[in-house]
Amino acid sequence: MEDESIIFTMFFLALGPIKIIPAFVRLTQQAELKLKREIALKSALLATAIALILTLVGREMLGKYGISQNAVQIAGGLILLLSALNVIFPPVQSFPPQQTKPSTNQLILNLAAPIIIPPFGTAIILLFAMVAPQVAGLNFIIIKSLITIMVLDFVAMFFADKIMKLPGFMQILQLLGSVLTFMQVALGFELILDSLTRLGLFN
Repeated sequence: MEDESIIFTMFFLALGPIKIIPAFVRLTQQAELKLKREIALKSALLATAIALILTLVGREMLGKYGISQNAVQIAGGLILLLSALNVIFPPVQSFPPQQTKPSTNQLILNLAAPIIIPPFGTAIILLFAMVAPQVAGLNFIIIKSLITIMVLDFVAMFFADKIMKLPGFMQILQLLGSVLTFMQVALGFELILDSLTRLGLFN
């Protein structure tokens, strides 16, 4: 049960709906409601397929290139840290020239990755995929947690417009985003320190 709660929490942090709602509303603001919900369904299904494929073949893919669990863990920790710091200290953005409106298929692809499955989400999935064979039943817990998170993401996108209109929701979202960003920084350090400890660099 403890493993399940930890896995679910880490997936919620990396892949959960809190960061998705504003992005989905922004990307689909000019679409009709029916199209928005079609995009929500297809992007959630595509993200689910990507996540499950990474879970099932990630270990073999990394093993083929001789990449160790410690290397994946340190890389994942660095990605978590860098992406969190990018939120805390956003880069100065220039205003690019007006681009053509993206197609529906392009919106679906952009939502599936990198919005629903960002780079640090990929790192977390691959890390669990490396550990899964060492713990009986862990693969089932990983897959169940992933599917649960993806269902939550779909529901959040499906009702995104209504959710954004709730009084005080943006303030709550910003607060939760700050908490999750701090947790992301702490988790990044924890992954790196744990790997360095197992490598014998710390007691």
